[in-house]
Amino acid sequence: MSEEAAGARGDTRPRWLDVAVTLLPPLSLITALLVYFAWVRRLAYAAALGFDASLLADASIAGYLLRSVGAVFFPLTVATIGVLLWLWMDPRLRRWARDGRRAAVSRAACALPVSGVVLVLVAWLVARLSPIAAPYVSLVWPFLLALPVLAVAYGASLRRAAGLGAGGRDGAGRRWAINALMGLLVSLLLLDGVDRFAQVVGRGLAERVTDQPLRYTQPVLLYSAQDLHLDPAAATRQELAGEEHSAYRYRYEGLRLIFVDGGRYFLIGRTWQPHIGTLIVLPPDGVRLEFLRGTP
Repeated sequence: MSEEAAGARGDTRPRWLDVAVTLLPPLSLITALLVYFAWVRRLAYAAALGFDASLLADASIAGYLLRSVGAVFFPLTVATIGVLLWLWMDPRLRRWARDGRRAAVSRAACALPVSGVVLVLVAWLVARLSPIAAPYVSLVWPFLLALPVLAVAYGASLRRAAGLGAGGRDGAGRRWAINALMGLLVSLLLLDGVDRFAQVVGRGLAERVTDQPLRYTQPVLLYSAQDLHLDPAAATRQELAGEEHSAYRYRYEGLRLIFVDGGRYFLIGRTWQPHIGTLIVLPPDGVRLEFLRGTP
């Protein structure tokens, strides 16, 4: 097929197909990152509280996305602002390229990756010189490394728009291979960054429970059809008499609910302390919970 025929065929491609090709890859990547974030955060949360993560039920994709939104709201806001700035600048830079301002486009294409490398070097120096800043730099390090890679790819795109890059079928093949490798590298860096951020968030949520259990847990009354043989130091058991209590014969006071997952209740006793407490996991069958308000 000649280049003229290929161009004519490209002109007749539906607009919705161009939109789909543009939007689907980043949306798929964002969805995968959000799901991965929620999964890693749950694992870190379980490990920090000291119980096996296999007790947690596998959530649906929608469930993982809902659990991710609150924690990643600020990073998504920053990323959205960055994308909007890029969408504002990109048409202007490409207009320069079409208007023949090759020198300006060439300088911009070189300045972008250089700026990214300088930012990475500055962050590395800050981490080396400041022990306080080192954990924060480590948290965002994969994202910082992704910036120079994206800058190189975008700079090369600007150079091609100005007619400064290699053309032809061989050049297009090389560009496709290089872009694929860059995309894979950026995806791996983003996964690494999301993994680090999710672990920090998961451990932070667990530390809130371990440091201030009375504030971040819910007091409950537990009714059970059978004697659960709980430690008397963890909860006070009361056997209920009368026909009205035939379904639930035992009541336990002093328990606090951490969370509900997969229909199971995760509870701690009133004597629970960080690193030495016991986590109680109960199925929903045969028990009833009453949530208390205004109880310390």
